[in-house]
Amino acid sequence: MKTMLFIYNPRAGKGTIRTMLSYILEEFARNGYQITVHPTLRARDACDTMEHEGMNYDTVVCSGGDGTLDEAMTGMMRGGFRVPLGYIPAGSTNDFANSLGIPKQMADAAASIANGRVYNCDVGKLNDAYFIYVAAFGMFTEVSYSTSQESKNALGHLAYLLEGVKSFSTIRGWKLRYESEEMSGEGEFLYGMITNSNSVGGFRGITGTNVALNDGLFEVTLIHMPDNLIEWPMIANALLTNTKHERVITFKTAHVEFHSDQEIPWTTDGEFGGSYSHAVMDNLKEAMPIILGGQPKEIEADPEIRLMYDQENG
Repeated sequence: MKTMLFIYNPRAGKGTIRTMLSYILEEFARNGYQITVHPTLRARDACDTMEHEGMNYDTVVCSGGDGTLDEAMTGMMRGGFRVPLGYIPAGSTNDFANSLGIPKQMADAAASIANGRVYNCDVGKLNDAYFIYVAAFGMFTEVSYSTSQESKNALGHLAYLLEGVKSFSTIRGWKLRYESEEMSGEGEFLYGMITNSNSVGGFRGITGTNVALNDGLFEVTLIHMPDNLIEWPMIANALLTNTKHERVITFKTAHVEFHSDQEIPWTTDGEFGGSYSHAVMDNLKEAMPIILGGQPKEIEADPEIRLMYDQENG
């Protein structure tokens, strides 16, 4: 029989997986899997379990929020092995699952994994750490890890916006220099994000257009510190509509570095990712073999990428 390690976070989202667990396991059993089940009991449990045990299974599936998937991927990268990785989203926002077109219903996601194919997705690296879809600094970045789980469960990504409003009184900018082959510059920045996703914080399209998750490129967005809050509506509109604004810098790159005279705190996939005066970002092209039941949304829209996907998967 095929072997599967199933790692799940029982506290993610509203704890819905507790009521769905039997249906999920039955789906995998019907498709010939011998399953080992591991509920996470502490922070980094999914990462440690994946790193030390994941290579012993034909397939690993994780269920939780984007942070749980991040831990599973990080464990695989640290362990130095590749195994097909399935994801059943159970968090509050699930940006990455939305980008890949993974079903929102847990039973449907389990069925798509049991009958799915592998899609090799890019992975980001921030110094010695890994991330799946976003590394960010500046305004709102503390929101995702300072918002209580209870608020996330009750309000979903609206909780992030409510917490962000509370932070307006402490707005500040970060002086830094950024360097890449495509673009370099310096200044005082209110916010920055390096992404490999169509959605961040529950907002689709904010990362730009023509986003592919396996092209070896990040989408970089940097926002200069505005002179006053009157500029905010225009800046926000530029982000949401992907239009140009003098305060907003956007470009694509496989490698970018940030230098600052002080340590800047970063978030990675919605969790605190460390503080650095020198942050080095590298895109690890097609490093994560994730299982999908269908084609990711950007594949459906791009005939050239669809052809590459079909060739890879027979």
